[in-house]
Amino acid sequence: MITIRKRGWTVAVAASAIILTMAGARPAFSADALSFPPTSFMILNRDTGIAIGRGRYRIENTGEGATMHGESTYYDDQSDVETAELQRGAGSEPPRLVEFDHTFFNADGSIQRRAHLDLKSGATTCIDNSGAQKSEQAELLSIPDNTWAGASIVIPIQDLLRARDKGLARPIHFFNCAPGPKIFAISVTVDPANAVWAPYGAEAIRVEVRPDFGWLNVIVAALAPKIHAWFDPNDGFAFVGDEATRYYKGPQVMLVKTGGDAPGSARRTK
Repeated sequence: MITIRKRGWTVAVAASAIILTMAGARPAFSADALSFPPTSFMILNRDTGIAIGRGRYRIENTGEGATMHGESTYYDDQSDVETAELQRGAGSEPPRLVEFDHTFFNADGSIQRRAHLDLKSGATTCIDNSGAQKSEQAELLSIPDNTWAGASIVIPIQDLLRARDKGLARPIHFFNCAPGPKIFAISVTVDPANAVWAPYGAEAIRVEVRPDFGWLNVIVAALAPKIHAWFDPNDGFAFVGDEATRYYKGPQVMLVKTGGDAPGSARRTK
């Protein structure tokens, strides 16, 4: 279910093929949907607030689509590289993800983990070389409409925030290696009011993203992994950070927009 809460009203969308809109209109995605200028982030240990690395994300337009690039480097010499190939929608149709890859590297440059999804064919791969027993799982999955992965989930959430005053929403799905290839329906809950997010040092709106298990939510709510993401309402809902696990059952990390990109205390964590 996608749940949008804003100052006393709620719009809910069942995680089925049904699209809930006002008066049958289709959601109008903004022209900013594929706008993500190069942005730098500090990577912090979520529990201690200590900086453990740096990240940089950008979207490069390619004519018919765009490519999202993400690179993270850690002070222990581990690193991540993430790419998401995006295709523009026609007219007011939303963009869509067509291919995703997130590869995690050990300090010596060898592959520690990898998640890959080809949305055109449904081919998926999940590699985990972190333990004594190395694992590689490859499956063909049926891909629901509006499926996203990794940092690209920011795109539909930003558009949801920009359109929420119109009461428009559509089901969102998310791919993850958990630990094998899986696609989840997700719920998105928006805080009822903006607040100053201390690591960013300015006003932001918090969004919670978690898997939606339907009636089982009552049983697994406390166990289900979730992401908290922050967006700047005074800067076109620009993504300014999140709290999440680095990978499935991995360490808890926090991304905070930094440097000349951020207005507040985050720049002082360098």
